[in-house]
Amino acid sequence: MHVAYVLLHFPYLTETFVAEEIRALRKRGVDIRIVSLLAPGNGPVQRDSEELLQYCWYVPGVFSFTLWRAQFYYILRSPLRYFTLLWSLLQQPTDGKRFQLMAKRLVIFLKGVTTAFELRNDDVDLLHTHFAWLSGAATWVCARLLDRPYTVTTHAYDIYASNDLLDIVTANADRVFTISAYNRQQISDRGRCAPESIEVIHCGIDLGKYETSPQGASPSANNDKLNNDKFRILSVGSLNEKKGHEYLIQACKILHDSGLNLQCDIIGGGSRESHLHSLIRELGVEDIVRLRGALPHESIVHAFASADIFVLACVIAANGDRDGIPVSIMEAGVNALPIVSTNVSGIPELVRDGETGIVVTPENAPALAEAIFALAKDEKRRRMLGENAKKLVLEEFNSSYTADHLLASMDSIVNL
Repeated sequence: MHVAYVLLHFPYLTETFVAEEIRALRKRGVDIRIVSLLAPGNGPVQRDSEELLQYCWYVPGVFSFTLWRAQFYYILRSPLRYFTLLWSLLQQPTDGKRFQLMAKRLVIFLKGVTTAFELRNDDVDLLHTHFAWLSGAATWVCARLLDRPYTVTTHAYDIYASNDLLDIVTANADRVFTISAYNRQQISDRGRCAPESIEVIHCGIDLGKYETSPQGASPSANNDKLNNDKFRILSVGSLNEKKGHEYLIQACKILHDSGLNLQCDIIGGGSRESHLHSLIRELGVEDIVRLRGALPHESIVHAFASADIFVLACVIAANGDRDGIPVSIMEAGVNALPIVSTNVSGIPELVRDGETGIVVTPENAPALAEAIFALAKDEKRRRMLGENAKKLVLEEFNSSYTADHLLASMDSIVNL
């Protein structure tokens, strides 16, 4: 099978799940070509993504000869289809940001046409994309110009924040995938896709990258965390609003004042870094909360192995954006860490309250602190939750399992 992955940008630091998926499919014999509509995202390039750069083609900018040659090629070859696609795209809702969205749509249309021109002589069986937004629209345009099927995986940003193109992308796709049952219901409620037409395929992680202790708990799990040894809390996620890091920082203040000897490390970079530094200083927790910035994956794996508990205090952002099921929670699970998170979106599908972790309401620092303190006092419960979390990730959230599911669905479309 020959598949073109049309992505908004590749590589992108916080979207390593895409590289995981591509690598898993390639191991199964799928010939994949990557198309990046924009230049690579900022930040370090993870090793998995770097290995795939040889298969990536970057769509040229709007001032390039290649882009405009592609437009004239399809205007002369298929004028009705070309302008119908353009009109349909521009007619999508704008939600008060008309000029900005129209400009983005026009550029992405031009790049979608250019992608079709680039792939016109390739033996592409199927196009696939992640996010039913700009990359999804470009994939729809390209697929229609090439008369090829396309599939899309929806996540969270494209459903809850920038969802102006969700309907047109999902309604025209040959198959819609999403990463949680919660998302499937949300898409279905919009009325363009029936629930049975949407497949839930969890994002998965490559289990071979993680070395966990054979006992299924961190090395210090047997220590008394209320006496001398520090209780090590880890959180991994971009420093943006939807990760809710400020509530974890506030919870650490409550825990410290309650007498818990703790160390909290937050790994990730982002726009709210200065805000979080200011909060740490304001609460006087500089000695117990560290912002460690964006780190390479090898360092993150080491941090998981050294932690006692994983906490991600996800919230719904002011613009409606929220997490789907964060990959960092899967990574915590495979490292047999007990997990504390919130009931936002599809998170409870992995963090099952009382079984694989503890779930609290979002924007609730006292509830976070209470859950963390309860686990700090109970080594046996930490071990049980960690072992259950690892078992669930091994069964349902590994890249091998998800790649098999995705490949079977793609194969059924190609061989209709």
